[in-house]
Amino acid sequence: MPPETEPTPAPEPETEPTPATTLSSVSRTSSTTTARDILRLARRQQRLTQAELAERAGVSQNVVARYESCRQQPTVAALERLVAVCGYTLEWTLRHAPDTALETARDGRFSGPIGRRLIRELDTVLAALDALGATDARVYGGVADGSEGVGCPVLIGVNLPLDVDQMALSVMSGHLGLAIDAHVTVVPHSRVAAYGYDDEGVLLTPMPEAS
Repeated sequence: MPPETEPTPAPEPETEPTPATTLSSVSRTSSTTTARDILRLARRQQRLTQAELAERAGVSQNVVARYESCRQQPTVAALERLVAVCGYTLEWTLRHAPDTALETARDGRFSGPIGRRLIRELDTVLAALDALGATDARVYGGVADGSEGVGCPVLIGVNLPLDVDQMALSVMSGHLGLAIDAHVTVVPHSRVAAYGYDDEGVLLTPMPEAS
């Protein structure tokens, strides 16, 4: 009887070339990027078949096929080697996420995501308002009562010296908006009612010290 041979994998179906992109753009635009996605993108960007990639990397086509079909997960080293054959490198970044639960426990005035960013940058916000001569800073609206939605504006009412004009307020609003990544409007308390708020707002004071 003839010796047994390993069955040849079925040829990969032809696909249209994908538009030029980068591996980093896939990581930024997809929250479900897998090793298969990265490997397939790198290979197709170089117009390589599975067999050609396997030959260059010194592995069998079966290995590449298993990785791209998710039947087997490559190790980090294996994925980096296959991607390198395609002329790319992988960059891995581990960043510490802020402990928002701790921040909320220390200062429960603002419970939404924009409010928590405001708490994280509170020292910056208060210092900027102080430099303008503003006092009695209060937050109004959805950020203040915790009902904020996506893109909710931050309205801050303040008492101002007589020599502060509208241009200075606009510049301050933009500065604070950049600091907390939100749309911020700083106005005198006398104009808060024009925005539809008649409550006392939430007073902006320094965050309590950790005990």
